[in-house]
Amino acid sequence: MVGTTTKRKGTSAQNTTPPPKPTLEPGSESVNGTNAGRKSLPADKGPDVPADASSSKDKSPEPSLVLLDKNQSTVSDLQKEDARYLEKRDAALALCRAKSDRTRKLAASQQSPYTANSTAKMIIPNKKLYPGYNPFAPIDKKKLKELADWLKTCPHYRIPLDKKPRTSRTWWYQILRTSLEWLEDCHIDAWINVLRKRYHANPQQIRSERMYFLDHLFAQQWRFNYKDFKDSEPDHNGLGRRLPGGAWNYYAGTTPSFCQSNKVWGTDIDDVYVLVNYNDTHWIAMWISIPKRYIVVWDSICSSISPEDLDVVMEPFLYMVPYLLVECASSDEQRAQYILEPFTYERPTNIHPARAGDCGVYTLKYIECHALGIEFSKKNLC
Repeated sequence: MVGTTTKRKGTSAQNTTPPPKPTLEPGSESVNGTNAGRKSLPADKGPDVPADASSSKDKSPEPSLVLLDKNQSTVSDLQKEDARYLEKRDAALALCRAKSDRTRKLAASQQSPYTANSTAKMIIPNKKLYPGYNPFAPIDKKKLKELADWLKTCPHYRIPLDKKPRTSRTWWYQILRTSLEWLEDCHIDAWINVLRKRYHANPQQIRSERMYFLDHLFAQQWRFNYKDFKDSEPDHNGLGRRLPGGAWNYYAGTTPSFCQSNKVWGTDIDDVYVLVNYNDTHWIAMWISIPKRYIVVWDSICSSISPEDLDVVMEPFLYMVPYLLVECASSDEQRAQYILEPFTYERPTNIHPARAGDCGVYTLKYIECHALGIEFSKKNLC
């Protein structure tokens, strides 16, 4: 058989029947690697040897057997190489499967109270999965201790709050961790930036991909510049008024620079969330619905702003938002979808009230829960 060699035993010392002489088929290679593709010549043939001489120690191996041995060695080497390839392939596939399994699980360093320790559904979403995390999950005590230990390294740690510099990290966190302490603009904006980054990184966690989060500067600028808007003369189409600085950047979604959405109001954005600092004494939140031409005001302490004062607070947004949609429209067809008539608003009275000092926290949670598509729960609010 090809690939094997079998020794023949001589039957008798007198039996001198010569063995068959080896020949090479066309296209084959000679024993010494030459004369490929030629038939054997007489000079290549060895002398006739008796059969019983096969047991002699000084007998040269038959060329056909050498060729078979070489073929067998080549086949064996190929089989070993194939076996090594298959082994490496199986190891690589096993590694890929292991990595795939690992990516579907949150590592310990990825688990946090903001994600409620959820698993693959957050990382590999295949459909709408909001809410993507629990906004009322308890704080991780281990992380809270790490924060406290880190704050102790601050040189202003033991200085009273009213004497701490505003650039001190202990000033920022002491206010945040003190019950009923007034949240400054920087605290409010920090949380809005958290929502922005979460929304930018994992939009599937939110109830819609057509929303926009604004920090307190938007409301502050629009309220401050509203008089210039009213005093400016419009053209015959009612346009040409002076909008607050940066209005186009908000409209086109190019601000903030670190988390640009590049989504256009009305075209790509339906819901806009705004925070308003009222006289440095009270925080309220607004949900602007562009399709409904309607604004909802979430006020956790309604007695802090009278209805008449609230009308004054809301007037810049009721008039300038619809004007912005018309003025900044990129075409006449798009402009025709909007009108300059002012929006309407309401302040619901059936929302959960807060204690004085907690309005900032409640305001942020109203926005977060509404964006997640879940009901605000005072019971679960820590």
